[in-house]
Amino acid sequence: MKIKSIFEQISSQVFSMTDLNQAKAFVREFVEGKGIKEEDKKSILRAVDECKSITRFQTYICNSLLKYEGMGMNQLEKSKD
Repeated sequence: MKIKSIFEQISSQVFSMTDLNQAKAFVREFVEGKGIKEEDKKSILRAVDECKSITRFQTYICNSLLKYEGMGMNQLEKSKD
């Protein structure tokens, strides 16, 4: 069974939202309801609170999704050409 990151679980809803406050409230409620480490929870909520636009908010979610799904640029296998 594949475990989904919280970012994978919320991404489709977040990317369909256009109101920043609604998106922040949705993520806040979702994260607070999950059994993740308190340190990670605080980090996510702090980053969400710092976003000043829906575009920046969605960029944060996207970057986090890439990072936690192992698809970030530093996590890709590099060839030795």
